[in-house]
Order: sequence, then C-alpha cells, then structure tokens
Amino acid sequence: MSTSGGGNGGASGGRSGAGGVTGGGGAAAAGGSGTAGGAGKGGASAGGSGGAGTAGSAGAGGAQSGTLPGDIAAAAGTPMVAAHAVTRALFAAYNGKLFQARRASDGMTQDINTVSAGGLVDLNALNTFCASTTCTVAKLYDQAGNGNDMTQATAANQPSVGFWTAADSTKYPMVVSKGYQWLRNRANTKKTIPVGSSPQTEYFVVHGDYAGAAAGTNGCCYDYGNMENHIGDDGPGTMSALYFGTATDWTRGAGAGPWVMLDMENGVFAGGGPIAILNAGNASVNMNDPSLKYASPNIVTGLAKTDGTANFEIKYGNASTGALSIAWNGSLPTKSNPTSYIPLHQQGGISLGEGGDGSAMGTGAFSEGAIIAAETSDATDTAIQANLTSLYK
Repeated sequence: MSTSGGGNGGASGGRSGAGGVTGGGGAAAAGGSGTAGGAGKGGASAGGSGGAGTAGSAGAGGAQSGTLPGDIAAAAGTPMVAAHAVTRALFAAYNGKLFQARRASDGMTQDINTVSAGGLVDLNALNTFCASTTCTVAKLYDQAGNGNDMTQATAANQPSVGFWTAADSTKYPMVVSKGYQWLRNRANTKKTIPVGSSPQTEYFVVHGDYAGAAAGTNGCCYDYGNMENHIGDDGPGTMSALYFGTATDWTRGAGAGPWVMLDMENGVFAGGGPIAILNAGNASVNMNDPSLKYASPNIVTGLAKTDGTANFEIKYGNASTGALSIAWNGSLPTKSNPTSYIPLHQQGGISLGEGGDGSAMGTGAFSEGAIIAAETSDATDTAIQANLTSLYK
C-alpha cells in the first residue's frame, strides 16, 4: 500500500459476506523482557514485550499433532507456493531452516531450524545463540521449497526476535516489527507466486497486542504477502497482501481496530463493492469486519482469497480456539482510485511488515503465514484453522 491518496470513481457494488463477532475480550498481560522458560508447546498466557528476552531455557520442542497446514493444502490440490514460520514446520516432511537470527552483541548470524521433520522450532539452539543479548531476524526461509525467502540486510531495519508465552510457560519466537522493520523479496521470487489476475489465497498468524502504528504515523502498512516486484506504488490491484492493524486512511472495519483487511494498493480494504476507498466516514466501514481483541494470548488468524477477476473474501478468527468467521465475501472494489481494481494486476513480489511502496510504519508480530496460487475451499480453511488452534494456545 502507498501512503498516497487518489481519485474516486463509481460503480455498483458487490455482495457482503456473513458477518462475525469480535473475539472474547481480555487484555493480555504486559509481559517483560526477561528470559523465557519451560519446555513443550501450547499455552494460554500472554507473551513478552517482543524485542528483548531469550528463548526457552529448556526443551527444544517436539513433534506436532494432526495434519500440518502445508499438507492440508496440498492434499486439497491447492499447494502452498510460499510458506514461512518461526514457530514450526508447516509440512510433516520439512526438516530444515525456519529463520536466520542475528545477535546484537557481535553481529553474527545463525540459522534456526526445526528439531526434527515436521517438528517445532529448536529453542535450545535459539536460546544458546541469543544468550545474554538480543536477536533480530535477518532471513525468513520458504518451507515450500521454492526459494521464496524474505531477507533484510540492514540491522536497524531487521525485525526483532520476540516471544509469546504458551500455557506451559514455553516461550516461542515471533517476528516483531516496531515500525520501519521489514523482510522482503521483491525481484527474486519464483514464478509460483501469483501474478496478473491469477487466483490466490493467503493466511497469517499474528499477535494482536503488537498491532498498531509507529509514533506519529498512520500505521501503513503491516502487510504480509503479494505486492509489487519492486519498491513502488503501481496503482490499484498491483498487490494483494494481508494487512492487520489500525490504519483508517482508507476503508476500515467496525470499532477502532485492529482489523484483518486486504491491501490492494492505493487502498486497504475491509470489504469491496461500492465501499468508499478514502475514509468517507460510515461509507468506508464494513461492520462485518470487527475489531479483534481476544483473550490472552490474543493470537489472530487472518485469511484472504481472490479469484483475481471479480471477487475476494476475508476471514478472521482466534488462532487459539474456535472457527473462522467471514468479514467479506463479494465483489472486488468497484470504485476507482484512480484506476480500477477489476481485474487485479498482481506482480508477485513478497514482503512482511511493509506496503508496496516500502511504507513500513505499521507495527506487528508474526508467527507463520503462507501463499497459495489458488482459491482454497472452505473445508481447507477450516482444517488449517483447526490445526492452528492445536498449537497457538
């Protein structure tokens, strides 16, 4: 998304999807920067402050239960073309690199792997490497086998290795962006990332307590997914990336946010059809897209899919429990800003923590996400969400 505005246009609208409700409330505990603890997985207590602290001091994790998201998608005939996670393997057969950590004390880097095929993150390796210092994320590896990694070479712009705390007190890593911190791969993605008006599905798991804006900014844009193949604003429909945050310059959901929305360039969208793109009060609001604040650990699932030519859908849910709800299921935006969003003109670059033109003023924390070069079925979405709720507790 660009921070710039644009023109307007007119056309008749789309159909709105069935609404959802806000998650059960409850603020998460403030957390702190101290050392992590415990072993195993699961959890219901809140995570730490993100930027500081070290990984769990015991236990490297173990095998996961159930069918993993990458295998769910593949079995349905809609395989992932990019898959990123710092918590775990997303495929039962994956036994390799999750992310590259850089420690502040000496600038050295180390790849952090799974503990085994289909397993969780190697917390012992992360704890040892980051002991008595802090770490950032220099690279996020693509588990789908397509080389769609995302990197950041500049230390000051690398997101922090933060931690959320599970019920058994294990602290699992997450990628924490405090503003002006991002990972990207714009020009070197493989042809598997959707381009033009090709269909696409994306999902991510993000941490609600970290959603917001860098001080004095509009919070554009904490995105994950498909965007321009260079740093620039190429106009409506040239990106289709998931967004989670509180930005209100364009459309928005109910309340004060944060909301799961879809950034399609020159507009972040809570819904489509005739929705007013440039913050026109109630005309820019989709009341079926609620502000999300769940009980601790307040972890959010966001999912968006599009046929690329006419329609898109946004789903959201609590990654710790329950099913996904629909915020929008209908037409792509029918107004122009200044050109049309129908069809999309996706370019196939990918980023985490920034918009298409490089605007990185949003804050957020990321655990996992994936891009699929097809529209998934509702059954696939349901199965992926069920697997998420078995872990992010």
